[in-house]
Amino acid sequence: MFSYLDAGTGSMIITAIAGGVAGIGVAAKMGMARLKSRLTGKPLPEQEPSAQDESGSSHD
Repeated sequence: MFSYLDAGTGSMIITAIAGGVAGIGVAAKMGMARLKSRLTGKPLPEQEPSAQDESGSSHD
């Protein structure tokens, strides 16, 4: 069974795959940092707040 995929659908599929790969990469990086921190006994480095967090946005 074959179906027609136009350029928009193909682009959407490629974007979803790229997003999934990026998400897996970030999750793996965070997991490795946690594992390394547990094995060495050193705490995870503190993350600096971004500029958006300090802006005091009005929406909750």
